[in-house]
Order: sequence, then structure tokens, then C-alpha cells
Amino acid sequence: MQAKKRFGQNFLTDKKLLEDLVNLINVASNDRVLEIGPGKGDLTKILVNICDSYFGIELDKDLLIFLKKKFPKNINAFIGGDILKLNPSEIYASKEFRVIGNIPYNISSPILDWCEKHYEKILDMHFMLQKEFALRCAGNEKTSSYGRLSVICNYLYEVTILKEVSKEFFNPEPKVDSLFVRFYPKKKKVNQKELHNLKKVTRALFNKKRKKISNSLEDILHKESIKKLNLNLNLRPDELSLNEFLQISALVKDDG
Repeated sequence: MQAKKRFGQNFLTDKKLLEDLVNLINVASNDRVLEIGPGKGDLTKILVNICDSYFGIELDKDLLIFLKKKFPKNINAFIGGDILKLNPSEIYASKEFRVIGNIPYNISSPILDWCEKHYEKILDMHFMLQKEFALRCAGNEKTSSYGRLSVICNYLYEVTILKEVSKEFFNPEPKVDSLFVRFYPKKKKVNQKELHNLKKVTRALFNKKRKKISNSLEDILHKESIKKLNLNLNLRPDELSLNEFLQISALVKDDG
């Protein structure tokens, strides 16, 4: 089964590596697992032998047929389609579940958006991500990879890099290495207004990321509100901590 470039497929087949990943995830028999893009089923083979409740969603129709033939006892566990269009309540009703996937770079951001949409039902996510993207997710104000994505991820999750995986382990071999990353939700319920304001603030400030924040704050705050900030206005956006971004977000103008 050849990888298809249009789907961004890079398969992992090394048995020892896959077992290491499952150990890092710490999969239990009573887990409900949703695998994004099972591919040729090499990780799937380990998962279905451990957990009682497994579903895999695969966009590639040829791979979907392949998976159903490879796992005849789990034929109903494989869903054809786009993860971004999946409503997880269709498979897990109102129950919480875990998400696992080797994620193509071109849909990494949309998949995180999908996970955010279903945040309160997801126990954790374990993703193989392109190294640069993963470092942005895990970044903080002390790292060079820090940006808007870092702030939002840090607000929603504890992001932990679990393992670096060389590009040599993938077939076909990509141009860059990858990182295996855990996203553990920090909250039971997201304050949507706070998150909306945080996104507005980070968008405005990182649009002028090389400028002092004093250059951008008037776009989103009243002058009276800016005076209330206990912040050094000469800092750049990538020097602000999550708590400092939240301090600004709390004073954002009402959208009406």
C-alpha cells in the first residue's frame, strides 16, 4: 500500500517504536480511543489488542478497505471520512475518550481546532507532529518557538513533548523530524468569553510581533484600560506570559 502525497501520508512501521509510543500513552483496557488516520494499521494493531473500545477514522478510501480486511473482527470500528466533519457523539455518545494520531502537517492546526471544539469530551490527545509545529505548541515566553499558537495551547492544555522521532522512521521519509506530544486538558469547562478575548488579544499583538505591545494595545483596549495594566508596555508579544495575556484579555472592549 503506497503512501499518497495528497493526504500527507508518512507511515510508521517500526514495531519497537510503536510499542514505545503506546507505553508513553499508557493505554488501558477500559480506554475509549479514537485514532485519527490509522493508515496501514501498524499502531492500530497494538491498540485494538489492549483497549476494549476503539474507533479509527480514515480519509483514504483504499486504506479504509485495507483496514477492514486486515482487522475483520473490528470491521465496524473503522469510519470513512474527514475527522474535521466527525461528531464524536455519533460513536461515543456523551462519554469521554482519548485521541491518538500521526498527524500530517497540513492539517495539524485544523485538528487542534476540532479538538478544542470537543474539548470537554476529550481526556487527552497524543499526536505525532512535525517538530517545528510541535515546538510552537509547547513554546513559552522563554523559547524561540513562542507565538500565538503557544499561548492558546498553554491556556487549554499541559503540553508535554514525550519523544523525538527521526524522519528515518517514516515511510516515505519526510524532510524533517517529528515530536510525539501529549496535550492534557487543564480545565473541565472552557470559559468561552475568556478564550474568545484571549484569541482576539493574541491575534492583535502577534500581528505586530516585532513591535512593543504599546503599539497594538489601543486596537483592542480603551486608553483608560491600558492605564490599569500592571505591565511593561515596552515588551514585545513574545515576551509576555500566558497570565499577562490573560490580564490584557480581561480588559478587552465589549464586542457588543
